[in-house]
Amino acid sequence: MKTFAASLLFVLIATYSIGQTTVYSSSRTENRKTTFRHSSPMSNFTVETRGSIELSDNDADIKSMSADGYLEVTKTVFGSRRSIVITPQGSGLKREYYEGRSLVAFEPEGRKWLSEVLPELVRSTTIGAESRVNRFYKQGGATAVVNEIRSLESDHVKAHYANLLMKLNVPVGDYGMIASGVASAIDSDHYMTEFLKGSMDKFLQNKMATEALFAATQKMDSDHYKTEVIREALFSAPASLENIKIILLATGRMDSDHYKTEVLKSLLKQNNLTDAIIAEMITATRSIDSDHYRTIVLNKALDKKGLSTTSYQKVVESVREIESDHYKTEVLTNLLQDDLSPETLNSLMGTVSSIESDHYLTQVANQIVKRQNLSDDSFQKLMEAISSNGSDHYLSVFLQTALERPTLSKQNLLSILQATGRIDSDHYISEVLTDAAPKIKGMNDASLKEAYRSVAKRVESETYYGRIIRAID
Repeated sequence: MKTFAASLLFVLIATYSIGQTTVYSSSRTENRKTTFRHSSPMSNFTVETRGSIELSDNDADIKSMSADGYLEVTKTVFGSRRSIVITPQGSGLKREYYEGRSLVAFEPEGRKWLSEVLPELVRSTTIGAESRVNRFYKQGGATAVVNEIRSLESDHVKAHYANLLMKLNVPVGDYGMIASGVASAIDSDHYMTEFLKGSMDKFLQNKMATEALFAATQKMDSDHYKTEVIREALFSAPASLENIKIILLATGRMDSDHYKTEVLKSLLKQNNLTDAIIAEMITATRSIDSDHYRTIVLNKALDKKGLSTTSYQKVVESVREIESDHYKTEVLTNLLQDDLSPETLNSLMGTVSSIESDHYLTQVANQIVKRQNLSDDSFQKLMEAISSNGSDHYLSVFLQTALERPTLSKQNLLSILQATGRIDSDHYISEVLTDAAPKIKGMNDASLKEAYRSVAKRVESETYYGRIIRAID
């Protein structure tokens, strides 16, 4: 088998049933020569080109070609073969017309046959594409070129014309129309992606073009290709809030949580993101159904320094919708590494209450009392949240952790005693109260001691009761 020196540019194989027949089309480039082949039950078509070729205004003849130009068109219909070879010669062109293997005068039959096959070729191959794009653009601007793109046959050829159009000095105001028009013409996600990525810097220059760019991604079936376009957009221009909102809207319409996560992770890799942008991104995590993927993005967001109260509260809102206690705890533990505002802490208490696992609930509550500056009100809400804990062991562990806080107000101690009263086990009540006793004695407050003794009366074991009372006296 012959080894081709150049890379394969395009291969398209389309099959459909006509008895036992197959239609086959392909295009490749080798040694600067592009070959297009099309086979069907009734005919075979082969076109070989090299260099730059300019067509006549009616697409019925070759007007000129570069010094290295070459065109050979061969078509076989029911065994009858005809071909034309055109090459540069001096200041003009040399045309050779063959019927079978016989060289026949080009005029008039060769010219007639060429005028019949060229219009078909220009819509199914890239022959003369550059000259045709320039011609249509001079006649009617970008709109004329886009209209011509719609009439072309293959997505490969359509994308080629579209790329040539974007290389022209097109007004910025036309970019949105071009993106929309080409998107409506091309079905292939692959070619649509290559086109959008190739002109990304231009499409991000104004809002209309940017919206058209991401509207184009919505007609793609593949989240993989959507992600390619969106990630390219993130790396091609500064992350303005306006563009980010459009990007996140497009991302939210993806089906795959994996690809949503890839987009959001790419966004978070950018430097100098404003808090407003990060807040929008955190809100976008609520479109991610997977607890695993949502956790990945939220943790990446929390790694950003200097988040505002608004951003923290949006994290809490997103965490509240996570079903897994494990993933809730993972994000909240990360969140609690920073000093949170009273507003965020109050919002956080509702999320803490939604944790069903005693183990994870205690883990989060311990982090709160160890790391956060709690008002008496917040402290009381935390006690109420942790009191739903069904395990005496975990509740006592938390209360003992709370008693380790360097400063505890009278109200804090009353809240701890109130929560201790919900413990059934004499052993665990004893552990908490004996730890609380030095704090209460230090307050020298009669009402606190009375509350302490009131909880102690719930203990049935004389041994534990005696230990508790001796600790407070």
